[in-house]
Amino acid sequence: MSIYRQSRHPLVRWWWEMDRMSVVVIVIIMLCGAVAVTTASVAVAKTYNVGPYYFAVRHYLFLIVALAVMLGMTMLKPSGVRRAGLALFGIAYVGLLLTFVIGTEVKGARRWIDIGGQSIQPTEFMKPALILMTAALLAHAEKKKQLRGYFVSMLLMAAVGLPVLMQPNFGMALAMGLVWFSQVFMAGLPLLWLAPVVAGGLCVVVGAYTLLPHVRDRLERFLNPESSDTYQVDQANEAIMMGHLWGRGAGEGVVKHQLPDAHTDFIFAVVAEEFGIIVGILLMGLFLTLVLRGFSRVLQQEDRFVLLGAGGLLTLVSIHVCVNIGVALHIVPTTGMTLPFISYGGSSTFAMALVLGFLLALLRKQGKRI
Repeated sequence: MSIYRQSRHPLVRWWWEMDRMSVVVIVIIMLCGAVAVTTASVAVAKTYNVGPYYFAVRHYLFLIVALAVMLGMTMLKPSGVRRAGLALFGIAYVGLLLTFVIGTEVKGARRWIDIGGQSIQPTEFMKPALILMTAALLAHAEKKKQLRGYFVSMLLMAAVGLPVLMQPNFGMALAMGLVWFSQVFMAGLPLLWLAPVVAGGLCVVVGAYTLLPHVRDRLERFLNPESSDTYQVDQANEAIMMGHLWGRGAGEGVVKHQLPDAHTDFIFAVVAEEFGIIVGILLMGLFLTLVLRGFSRVLQQEDRFVLLGAGGLLTLVSIHVCVNIGVALHIVPTTGMTLPFISYGGSSTFAMALVLGFLLALLRKQGKRI
């Protein structure tokens, strides 16, 4: 075995430098997503008058390509990840601006653009790009450079957050802001520097509540459910409870016939109803294993770009998981955030492949880079 470890062949070295356990966990999550979308999307397929496994087959293809993209990204050195982040930021920002020109309007929001018959949501790709840009700007240890990077990253966050809010997509803007704040905190900046950020964040929340009716409606439904329509959340909650420990059985669920977003935003409710809360807990355990293992490696890093980049990417994954499952359990307000590799969706699947590909590339064993 030591012969393989000492081999000069790039693929052999790559294999030994990789966090193979995390790769296995990710593949298991992808397989769970394939099963979940297969059973959850049948009812949606009827609504769109397509074959029963139309969305399932598309999701299988998404996962296969996503796995290839993720593994391809793991070949990069940290400098390559930084350059890829810069290129992705430029492309995603142009796409973000194009949503206001050629974007497809869905439920009053312009978040998607059609390219070659495929709907793409640029903000999904903006999230990992912004994380890597912020990490590069905050990576300087010298105080003056760090302060300059802090202010530039703040301007960058504002330049991204404003058009995202205008789409409107408050949930996505809030997630980006939380990840950015976590990176600033991990950078070890003085608490005094963080005060304006907290104040600005509160102003954005108040402004969104005041100016965006859908944000106000969702918050009021969450805080006072008796006074408004909470049909989707109620159905998701009931489905989770009816699943009991071991579930109704694959394909026997009811909630997927009642919710139009059962294969995306409420996929966890479908999993819990058909396979039981035990499987739901095991699924959460897979994500927890991935995040905790990642942070255990982050704490060992000496390269500040690696530390801040990987820490931000792990925070993003954590937010996606907590928000998606939290919505189904009615412990956070409803928002359109997918469960990584479990929810149906091309943009979210490919973007998460980039997130985890960049993460695995940054956390490869130091000192043995290709």
